[in-house]
Amino acid sequence: MIDAFVDPLIFAVTIPPLLLACIAMNLGAGVHWSLTLRDIGVPMGLLMSFVGFVGVAANMSDPSLLGPITATMLLALLYGGILASVGYFWGFRSEGVVYLSLKPGDIRWWAPLVSIIALLATIIFSMNEAAGLKHFFSPLPLTMFAVVALVALRISKQQNVLQALSQSFLLGAMLNVLIGLVSYFQGNRLGLEIALLGITYAFVAYICLYFLSFKLGDPKKLDPPLMNWHWLEVSGFIIFMFLSPASLKEEMLNIENEEVEKQMELRIQELERKLDLLSHQTTQ
Repeated sequence: MIDAFVDPLIFAVTIPPLLLACIAMNLGAGVHWSLTLRDIGVPMGLLMSFVGFVGVAANMSDPSLLGPITATMLLALLYGGILASVGYFWGFRSEGVVYLSLKPGDIRWWAPLVSIIALLATIIFSMNEAAGLKHFFSPLPLTMFAVVALVALRISKQQNVLQALSQSFLLGAMLNVLIGLVSYFQGNRLGLEIALLGITYAFVAYICLYFLSFKLGDPKKLDPPLMNWHWLEVSGFIIFMFLSPASLKEEMLNIENEEVEKQMELRIQELERKLDLLSHQTTQ
């Protein structure tokens, strides 16, 4: 039972990069480790889950393996969620130490850059292992994501740029998911790719923005705890729509197929009776 919750590869691409980011931000920016875990644990776990999701969609050949592979994929979210919970609860314990007022001038550039580079290196490695980097590039979701971000930059005031960008990443993810779902349910298999890559791009951008915000402004404007709930909502929606065990349509199709099978069985039995009668008459 415990073995089902342990995967060395998922552990390696989720926990060590987060811990390295905690160390870098603490040493170079004075950010308490629990704050980094609280704010990035969930997005990192979700991102790694969707990287695995793309790998499943690209390489799935046996539908019977979908359940076990999905369970393994969601371990990244479990690990990230556990670390985020530790960060939340530690913040309640040592609020005066965790939530210190930080000035951008006191933060060294290398701290957020090391955190970003470590996470990006891990993400690129995970993408290559999951499906190959070519499967993580698609013009349509990337264009939609970039357009929404540019519009947010153009409209928002300078003092609200960080908040606007953060919200635009979430909006871009939601739009890509909806576009992907509409395409998918209209019979276009590329719809799944659009939805998954759209939310993957958004997570990568949001994580990078979070670390840069310590140097460029006030990370509190991003409201990471609230954003984490929004990320969970969008992610839960896409997981439910694509990975639910049986949709209503599938259930109705199964019922219809069962009725057809029953009719065929009755028809076969009727034909067998007629053949028996003909055979009996012939022998007489």
